[in-house]
Amino acid sequence: MSLNRYKISANLNWWIIGTLVFSIIFYRILFFSNDSHFFFIINDLIVITLIAITILVIIKKIRQTNPHPSALVLNSGIIVSFIFLIILFSEPILEVLSQNSTTINVNPDLFQNIILSFYSLMFLVITSYWFATLKELYFYKRYSAKNTYFYLMVVFLILTSVASLLFRGEKYDFINHTFEIVTAILIVFNSLKISWIAFISKKEKISLLILSIIISTLFIINLANSSQNDFNGKILANFSPAFYTFYTLVLLYGGIYFAVLFFTTLFHIPTAEAYDRKAKEVSSLQYFSKLITQVLDFDELAETITDIATKVSSADSAWIVIKNSKSQKTIANKNIAYVDAEIINNYLLQSGVCENITETKLCSLDKFGEKSRLSEKYGSVAISPLKSMNETKGYLIAARKNDFIFYDEDKTAINTFADYASVAIENSLLLEQSIEKERLEKEFDVARDIQRKILPLKEPESKNYSITSVFIPAFEVGGDYYDYFEIGNNKLGFIIADVSGKGISAAFIMAEVKGIFSSLSRMIETPKDILIKANEILLQTLNKKSFVSALYGIIDTEKEELSFVRAGHCPALLVRDNKLETFKPSGIGLGLTNNSAFTNHLEEIKINLKEMDTLVFYTDGITEAKNKEMEDFGEDRFNNILVNNTSKSVSQIANEVIKEVTLFSSDHHQYDDITLIILKWHKKNNIDGV
Repeated sequence: MSLNRYKISANLNWWIIGTLVFSIIFYRILFFSNDSHFFFIINDLIVITLIAITILVIIKKIRQTNPHPSALVLNSGIIVSFIFLIILFSEPILEVLSQNSTTINVNPDLFQNIILSFYSLMFLVITSYWFATLKELYFYKRYSAKNTYFYLMVVFLILTSVASLLFRGEKYDFINHTFEIVTAILIVFNSLKISWIAFISKKEKISLLILSIIISTLFIINLANSSQNDFNGKILANFSPAFYTFYTLVLLYGGIYFAVLFFTTLFHIPTAEAYDRKAKEVSSLQYFSKLITQVLDFDELAETITDIATKVSSADSAWIVIKNSKSQKTIANKNIAYVDAEIINNYLLQSGVCENITETKLCSLDKFGEKSRLSEKYGSVAISPLKSMNETKGYLIAARKNDFIFYDEDKTAINTFADYASVAIENSLLLEQSIEKERLEKEFDVARDIQRKILPLKEPESKNYSITSVFIPAFEVGGDYYDYFEIGNNKLGFIIADVSGKGISAAFIMAEVKGIFSSLSRMIETPKDILIKANEILLQTLNKKSFVSALYGIIDTEKEELSFVRAGHCPALLVRDNKLETFKPSGIGLGLTNNSAFTNHLEEIKINLKEMDTLVFYTDGITEAKNKEMEDFGEDRFNNILVNNTSKSVSQIANEVIKEVTLFSSDHHQYDDITLIILKWHKKNNIDGV
């Protein structure tokens, strides 16, 4: 709403300005031969209105862009230079235009009047800009509300301009001169009030010193070349006596203001360096007080610290040394080679020169024996401890080249800055750890969600077998996966797999594996061919560090047989007549080698099923579960549980396994997923209750 309101207001301003410009041109065309006093009164009323609105619009534009005073000074300098060239070459150019008017059958007086009107309007806009600029410079960085003298000057500028129109003739000269003298005095008085010069840097002051004297000179030259006896002065006085007076007074204001600016800047130069330094110190401490409460990348923060440290201490170089348990690391080198920083570090920290310091210490490098090895001639350094919980975590080091040394006031500034930097670094490290922990937790949540969704919701049912499965995820999500696939009316495909790695990457690979086997189980009926094709697909998608161990089998209820292949997975177990048999056909993990080698090493096994056969498939989360002595649960314990409970239902057998594993590893956290599939074969219809 406010943006639309601004657009309407801006458009209205330009519409008014355009209307006033058109009115002036039309009025002067209509009465171009009229030289009466009444003509000039009407003319100047329109001109004064146009000047006022133009100044207000320009001031509004300047405030919107909020330029630095140096930019305003530079812009004024460019424009006053342009006007100098215009005044210098205007007479011959306008004479040529007047001569050309006869060749195109235009009334020479009318054509000349139009050209001179546009010429004068150009000066009107530029003069308005000068005044708006001088006004903004006057109020820049002024905290006092006493602006009476400036507004009084504005009033007398208007009165003097209007008086030049109303009191024309020699007998009224004393009135005009009185107004002019008072206005000139007010201009001088207001020109002396330059408060913003103290708030700019030494470099900017030196630039202003040069610019101000040039601009002041050009204003005075333009004023001298605009007298009523000169060509330019005659044109502007003819266009509008009120504007001509305003124009000359603004030129006078510019000449005096920039002359005063020159001397003011000159007097501020000696103290500029000290002011710049104090300003940097204050701004740096303020900046760091904000950094302490912000989340920053540690490397970015370290670079910021060394960058500001060079400014606060006026040092040539700075760097940070971070202490680890057994070593130290140099980071965030600012304007110094890494090798040079390491040489100075060895001198300061390993030689004992700055051992156990509690505050900033100033050290001369005059007695440094290896100084000749440095690529730059450093003369002195300031080293400050970076503390956390009364423990020194590192050091902030600043260095100066040649014979420039640090003083006590430098020590105070660096010491204060180092205290802020210590807090900021500690906060950054803590926040970094917190963010990393939160990121891992979110990653685990996503991985668990993916894992939960891709596992089967229920067990397949058949009159020929009973089957159960158990899946217990670890906190650090692994990549265990199992699934069932109905193949026709008399076949059941199943897979149990373990993806290398943990977290979200393993979960995504699991999802990919599910999609591959869900598709292949519908198209291929041989376990070996399915794994060969799966390996071919995974070779194209898995990186070199990832692989999948898997066991894929098909139970044929009509033939009463199980055929399966193993790709680097845990062996299949068969409990028959209270005896356990291990089946470990050869095979390489999926995604580890090319398809030719994978195929050559892949072996398919078939088992003829008998009444009450118990088949067990699992992942290494069971056998590698650890107790507090870091012993593995092992295959022997696992096998004994299976044999001792073979007469029980599949769900009871699974419960016994999980109970024993849980008791064994009760004093140690579970670090890997546990997956278990148990199938019991029934030749007759005496289905085991599951």
